[in-house]
Amino acid sequence: MQEISLLSRKNTDCVKWDALPENFGQEDLLPLWVADMDFKTPQCVRQALRQAVDQGVFGYYRIPDRYYDSILSWEKTRHGTQLERSWLRTTSGVVSGLFHLIRALTQPGDGVLLQTPVYYPFFRVVRHTGRRLVCSPLREENGVYTVDLEAFDRTLRDNDVKVFLLCSPHNPVGRVWTRKELAGMLDCCRRHHVQVVADEIHHDLIMPGHTHLSASSLWEGEDKPITFFSASKTFNLAGMKNSVLVIPQKKLRDQFDQFEKELGTGPGSTLDYVAAAAAFSEGGPWLDAVLEEIQGNYQLMKDTLSRFPGVTVSPLEGTYLMWVDLKGVASQEQLRAFVQEKCRIAPDYGHWFYPEKNEDVHIRLNLAAPRQTIQQAARQLEQALEDVLKA
Repeated sequence: MQEISLLSRKNTDCVKWDALPENFGQEDLLPLWVADMDFKTPQCVRQALRQAVDQGVFGYYRIPDRYYDSILSWEKTRHGTQLERSWLRTTSGVVSGLFHLIRALTQPGDGVLLQTPVYYPFFRVVRHTGRRLVCSPLREENGVYTVDLEAFDRTLRDNDVKVFLLCSPHNPVGRVWTRKELAGMLDCCRRHHVQVVADEIHHDLIMPGHTHLSASSLWEGEDKPITFFSASKTFNLAGMKNSVLVIPQKKLRDQFDQFEKELGTGPGSTLDYVAAAAAFSEGGPWLDAVLEEIQGNYQLMKDTLSRFPGVTVSPLEGTYLMWVDLKGVASQEQLRAFVQEKCRIAPDYGHWFYPEKNEDVHIRLNLAAPRQTIQQAARQLEQALEDVLKA
């Protein structure tokens, strides 16, 4: 872990550490927001980038076979998912790719369904493309979130939904959908002729005892789901702007390709492809070490917070993002002052993950950091909770 640990990224122009004043009004907070890691990227990636830089020329670049081969091999060996090279497209990120995909495949006013709470940029994708937002809330009990399939099916039917944007594993609630849950959602979409688009960007970040199943692998017959994934979350390469879009249906690939032609979209940066290919080819051992660290961080934080009756911690099955309910500690109006003034941390706030302002009092904590960082965060949360609950 000494090889990957990076205790502070202050003064490196990273958003998580250096954009605290703009986003939280303070700079003296411990940042546990923004879903990237405070770990060094794998040595294999850094070495590949050094070699690319040392060759000294940054001219026009042909996407190499090793980039595609590394993706196909990774998905097959790591997940048992068989993809075809012709299905693969590259975008500058999952969110930007979703903007392009939704515009390419749907019309203004078409319904796009999200399961709330959910990763908040999805709301921008729907609204800023002029599509119609349809929400199907997840069912929650004691911090555990599940899908109400009857309500999900009814929502698809009654709102003329064209696209279901599936978050798998789910951000922020940390669920890895079971085969039964995923098959149930896909069956509903098949019945109502709804195109499934699955954001699977966290699919490599799975905790022990759980298995990620790709939406595409469970679908039988035509009209397979479209999926997104990336080296960005898995190997801490978000700044490289390289994500993989998998479109199994030729008709939809042609639509997407035509849209990209009309935009004049280029192939991306040389170094993006170099980094991603190296990560998918050789980064497995690094990822295994990181997952072990994240699991330990989760257990430490869970043990700390579970001592307090006013706090509910959702089980972490996938992602490195911990979903914590503070409804027994503070109201929505009190939450910011409690978290920032008393706990001295900067989290993602729960109400960000809903389409409208509401009274949610969750926080999302990023656990992809060295143990010392999480220990410090746990101490600060523990002291603040003790002070508030004793008062």
